[in-house]
Amino acid sequence: MAEQIPFSILEQVLTKLGSLAFQEIGLVCCARDDLKKLGNSLSTVKAVLVDAEEKQEQSDAVRIWIGRLQDIVYEAEELVDEMATHDLRGMVQGQRKVATQVLDFFSSSNQIWFRLKVGHRIKDIREKLKEVENEISSLNLEKKIIIDVRDKSSGRKTSSVLKPDIIGREKDKEKMTLSLLNPTSSQGSVSVNAIVGIGGLGKTALAQLVYNDEKVKNYFEKKMWVCVSEEFEVKLLVKKILGSATNSEVLNLELEELHIRLKGNLEGKRYLLVLDDVWNDDQKKWDDLKAYLLVGAPGSKILVTTRCTRVASVMGVDSPYVLQGLADNEAWDLFEKLAFGEWGGGVNPNLIKIGRVMVKKCKGVPLAIRSLGSLMRLKTKESEWSSILESDLLKSFQTSENENVLSVLKLSYYHLPTYLRQCFTYCAMFPKDYEFDKETLIRLWIAQGYIVCSSKDDDLEDIGDQYFNELLCRSFFHQSESMDGYKMHDLIHDLAQSIAKDRYFAVENVCEGIHHVYWPSSLNEIEMLVKVKGMRTLFFESFPKSVTLKKVSNFQRLRALHLGWNIKGVPNSIARLKYLRYLDISRCKMETLPKSINNLQNLQTLILSYCRRLRELPRDIEKLISLRCLMINGCESLRCMPIGLGKLTCLRQLSDFVVAWDEGSKGAMLNELNSLNQLKGRIVLHDLINVENVEIESNQVNLREKKHLQYLVLRWSFSFLYEETGVEKNELFLEKLEPHPNLQSLVVESFMGVRFSSWLSSITNLVEIKLFHCKKLKQLPPLHQLPSLKTLCLEELVSLEYISDEEPSFLASPSITLFPSLQEIELNDCYNLRGWWRKKRSGVELAQFPCLSKMQIRDCPKLIVDDGEVIEWGSFRSLQSLSIGFLSEWTSLPKGLQFATNLQELTIDYCSSLMALPDWIGNLTSLQRLEISYCPDLRSLPEGMHLLTSLQKLKITGCRELSARCMKEKGVDWPKIAHIPNLEIQPPEEYFQFRLYGETDSGERVI
Repeated sequence: MAEQIPFSILEQVLTKLGSLAFQEIGLVCCARDDLKKLGNSLSTVKAVLVDAEEKQEQSDAVRIWIGRLQDIVYEAEELVDEMATHDLRGMVQGQRKVATQVLDFFSSSNQIWFRLKVGHRIKDIREKLKEVENEISSLNLEKKIIIDVRDKSSGRKTSSVLKPDIIGREKDKEKMTLSLLNPTSSQGSVSVNAIVGIGGLGKTALAQLVYNDEKVKNYFEKKMWVCVSEEFEVKLLVKKILGSATNSEVLNLELEELHIRLKGNLEGKRYLLVLDDVWNDDQKKWDDLKAYLLVGAPGSKILVTTRCTRVASVMGVDSPYVLQGLADNEAWDLFEKLAFGEWGGGVNPNLIKIGRVMVKKCKGVPLAIRSLGSLMRLKTKESEWSSILESDLLKSFQTSENENVLSVLKLSYYHLPTYLRQCFTYCAMFPKDYEFDKETLIRLWIAQGYIVCSSKDDDLEDIGDQYFNELLCRSFFHQSESMDGYKMHDLIHDLAQSIAKDRYFAVENVCEGIHHVYWPSSLNEIEMLVKVKGMRTLFFESFPKSVTLKKVSNFQRLRALHLGWNIKGVPNSIARLKYLRYLDISRCKMETLPKSINNLQNLQTLILSYCRRLRELPRDIEKLISLRCLMINGCESLRCMPIGLGKLTCLRQLSDFVVAWDEGSKGAMLNELNSLNQLKGRIVLHDLINVENVEIESNQVNLREKKHLQYLVLRWSFSFLYEETGVEKNELFLEKLEPHPNLQSLVVESFMGVRFSSWLSSITNLVEIKLFHCKKLKQLPPLHQLPSLKTLCLEELVSLEYISDEEPSFLASPSITLFPSLQEIELNDCYNLRGWWRKKRSGVELAQFPCLSKMQIRDCPKLIVDDGEVIEWGSFRSLQSLSIGFLSEWTSLPKGLQFATNLQELTIDYCSSLMALPDWIGNLTSLQRLEISYCPDLRSLPEGMHLLTSLQKLKITGCRELSARCMKEKGVDWPKIAHIPNLEIQPPEEYFQFRLYGETDSGERVI
């Protein structure tokens, strides 16, 4: 087994030792010369590391040598960390009174004792390093230059969203889709289909193609996706299935309660459940799980992906779909797209020749082809291609077994830049199928010292983002099914564990050398970890109830601690973790944090998200001088920010800022944000109603200088009492909160001004604008030429009559395009909204909304839809989805809508006066889904329904007479809809008398 070389850790140690700041620390500790000699020895060893890594595959002696060196490098890092921490504490303590400093002389931190301690440790490390250095010649290790150039020269771009090209699976998709849509089955109401094949063939990718097929979406009422992997535990799986069915987090309930809730969600519905990556071949376990799934309507299907035909057989599948490798031409198409896709013409024909030989060796396995293609696109020289073709790892790929797929993946690993290798293998800590968050992983990398900045102008988070995107681009990561996170393929995960297994926790192999531990919720005790001395990461899925946090404080070399949930409080002993960089105590039940947390001077990330009882943050928070990220989103009880927050000039992410509600709270004012100009990402400013002196505080917020902020939420208050506050004060305040033009998303809640600030028109990078509960707002600035605006949401703007006062008078040319990028509009609860333009210019036809694809209008009853309509529906020619509801004044659909010929989805609900659908509805030839709910006056369907040949699904609910006319083979309107494949018509006998949302004769609103 290969040993992992800590390239990044070694580089960081050398960087620190060579820094001017550390030379001064060495001078204070009387160890400057010894530190210089230590750095020289480390540099000597570093020079042969590339050669050592290549030779360890064939030499046990080299592998053992690397293992010893690894321990020494970590010792050196701890020494450097301890010296830096001592210096940081001195900086903090330097602000205290002399009397306190005198007392410190007798503590363990006095300078004489510390110098002696450091001197002994340096000597010990140098002696160990000398032994390793002396063995270099006997092991025949040669100096090789480490060339780690980030992928910029090739001109290719990486993206945080990588959309993999799935090639050669069209026929497979068609066959699987037909199988799922076939209602006949010998297995009863719920039947099982299976895709079987070796790892890396693309079973999950094929299942995703089928799962997202439009016909499948329209056929099944409920779709669920669950990654099973090796742990087939019935209660856990039922919980996961319920979570997928409800699209929400499920509490830790008893199995019977989970069963009741799952039954309520699935009973009588035709559902599709994908169980991805199943390994279980225990018949009883499957029978136990299946018993909870037999509640679906006839035609419900379970689709399983597995590597083993026996698994499929246990699940009752006699003839699974055995997935084959790609055909030669398909395999080449995939490789060519990855290796040469962005080169354009003029590819060296010799590279194509070598590439075809490489592809042959991959035996049609997409994962191997993808990995190899991603590697080769970074190689431009013919000699590099020939070298990889002749490599032992590629030669060993001779069959289609999983072990040989690993040889190609390992080849890609050894061609990773050294700065990426530890970042990749760190992910071996997580279980298979684990979905990780990009930002969280980057913060963990930073905490471990894996991110190295080559320039003082570089930002750790930005470099980490580049690292992540490089691994994504090279196919080591892929986006998860939910599109919310990322995963590693099982074989990629196997690769990571094979490289550095002894450094990562496994229940069956707990050794002293473990560095990183992911603790599953199924384990209740941590006693087996007591002998682990060098643990650097401890990541609890959920904190064991039988374990005290004081035990965790014994792991004093921790750099990252994730406590999960179940925590009721944090003890003072947390301060013993002096090297801690990352602390996640989110979703905990504590009301306060211990004062000792301020002693964690190395802490870079503090995550307190959804600690709903937390009332205050530490008052001396400025002592956390290394803090880069503070997440307090969801802390509902937090009423103010601590004074001194503005001194944390390293802060890059601050999720929320809460303005104190009274002077007695000793909370910070908004001016604490003045110097935090490196903030990036998203920030929410809460309770702006509490700002008393608008002129003073708002001038010092300095949002205009925060050029890295992308998402800004300005939240005044949800209090009804707030409605009486001054209009002028609100408008002045908002004017002073002008953000930098780089801002991409702006959300404003409960602003009580009449006019919105004019600066909104100048934030040209805005992609999203959302305004909620601004009940006095009557006038918006012009938005029509914001070039990047994609989403506009207006909700509960009850005084707004028109979105724009008039079409721009300066427009003299019909070539001008209004709202050039707008894709989505939501207009909700704007009770007085009458239209888009208050005044329309005549004689000029303007291009409007060329990209608009989705629109929702709810409870805007005064929108004009007759011949005098001021929303030009005919402009929405690209519209694909329209949802309208609670429009009690509408008796018909807007006439201009007939020109929205690209419309695919139309939803109409709670339109109490709607009497008929127009005959021109037949013009909407692209329409695929039509849903009509609770429109009691709608009593028939138009003749044009039969022209909707693309319509796949029609759903009618809460329309008693219409439902009766649409009953199968009996209803008058049945011939108009008989051609539609998927019909959901609520039977008339299920209806009951109710009064629809509307108005009484006196004008009062009722339900």
